[in-house]
Amino acid sequence: MNPLRLFLLLFLCAPGMLHAQPHRLATPVVPGATFEVDARLRALPVMRFPIADSTDAERHLFVEAADGVVRRMLVLQFEQVQPGSGFRFVFPAVPPRRLGPHVYRAGAYAYDDVAAAARAPGLEADRTRAALAAAGLRPPRYWHVARLARVADAAGMGEAIVFYLENADARYPQGLVDVDEDGDGRLDAAETARLWQALEHAVAVRAAE
Repeated sequence: MNPLRLFLLLFLCAPGMLHAQPHRLATPVVPGATFEVDARLRALPVMRFPIADSTDAERHLFVEAADGVVRRMLVLQFEQVQPGSGFRFVFPAVPPRRLGPHVYRAGAYAYDDVAAAARAPGLEADRTRAALAAAGLRPPRYWHVARLARVADAAGMGEAIVFYLENADARYPQGLVDVDEDGDGRLDAAETARLWQALEHAVAVRAAE
């Protein structure tokens, strides 16, 4: 075989090349599973940051935009407890919803992203808005969100979160209405069902064979 062709073959098969497939993700936080993202969504650089003195987060953003405005976004976030921390993830998968081989806690709501970023500088909302701006994109203030979260292991050392978000600025010219105790807007059944369907079209989770 031509030496150059052999080199290229070995290079492409190297384990590190898994990172060259941004729409196909595997993570040690969720062993034995692969997250496959709709290729129509643009992958942005991976974000890695600590959350307080408790966990380390890896956050993957996939966006669809028009004229520089983000129309929809998929976020995959994986967290691991920091070495030496006594923090543990402890919550039930209630209400339950299945995605691929796993069952998650599910929720859908309207969300004020600007207010969330202002409340917690340096955390997810603030960092994500900055990452979108750095990519030349304008995020909305209001999102409609479908969110899945699960404790990824029996010891509570890891968490996997899936967010599907759609730009909802046009729906809230006067701000959020009909908010719950967390300050998030309630969604009707039809909108909630539509968001879940859109999430399942945006990402699939496959168990390793």
